[in-house]
Amino acid sequence: MRNRTLVLGIGSPIMCDDAIGLRVLKEMEKRGVQGVDLTEACASGLDLIEVMLDYELVIIVDAIINSSNPPGTIMVLSPEDFSDTVHGTNPHEANVATTIELGRTLEPERFPRKILFVAVEANDVFTVSEEMTPEVEAALEGTVEKVLQLISEN
Repeated sequence: MRNRTLVLGIGSPIMCDDAIGLRVLKEMEKRGVQGVDLTEACASGLDLIEVMLDYELVIIVDAIINSSNPPGTIMVLSPEDFSDTVHGTNPHEANVATTIELGRTLEPERFPRKILFVAVEANDVFTVSEEMTPEVEAALEGTVEKVLQLISEN
């Protein structure tokens, strides 16, 4: 039976700080967190619509760049924070905001009522490495705690 809450970690395990979403899931698994489903995604886009269906709450954990915050900053964002990015530049790929807008349109009864983002300002998402930078590595524990806090509040 599926839980009502999904934590969706997005990223690449070999692209330095882009691994933060996946690392958060691994930490949650180690802790034996119950009552939530944990799912990895190595890319965002329209495929995520199906992954999010039938959940009440989805918490997306991902790296973010250029938020004007120092690397390692943990932010909680809502879909509205991405409203000015709904129309991407590549017609073959959809960003998260477009994906959410389309999911709500196509499956209004099954799409999550609440979606939150836990974003960590990245320092480097371009270097091929299984190691995150020290600033983002230092933010890992706080990111896990923030996700757990959001789960308990919702």
